[in-house]
Amino acid sequence: MLLLTGCRLTDHSEKDPDAITADGLNFPKSGFENVDPAELPKVEFEETHLDLGEIVQGAKVERTFTFENTGGSALVISDVRGSCGCTIAKDWPKEPVKPGASGTISFTFDSEGRNGRQDKTITMVANTSPPSTVLTFSAEVIGPVVKP
Repeated sequence: MLLLTGCRLTDHSEKDPDAITADGLNFPKSGFENVDPAELPKVEFEETHLDLGEIVQGAKVERTFTFENTGGSALVISDVRGSCGCTIAKDWPKEPVKPGASGTISFTFDSEGRNGRQDKTITMVANTSPPSTVLTFSAEVIGPVVKP
């Protein structure tokens, strides 16, 4: 007798008329087509490329990109990454940047083990259209003179 009531407790064959099913879910189409581009956040950088000039191999160089949100809503930066381990994005706004406000993205380039011309990128991902902005910098790394 106990076995029969135990089976009834775990039997899911009964349909609950008030249960939420996949048939009742409504996923509306994206509203992207209906958005006024002037209402979106827009990031404008003072410069998108920095020339670091000549640097001595082994030096760590810190620089900053400055930007302004020229769009109609708050700019939210979700990620900033360098193209390799020698380029580290250090600091950027973690809070939303209001329209008309400015901000900075700081990075460090470590030239240890590098020699010659270096062209690197930093990619910022935000709630803009397009969602990623690529910043670049270049440097000429002067290595030690090796005598034969």
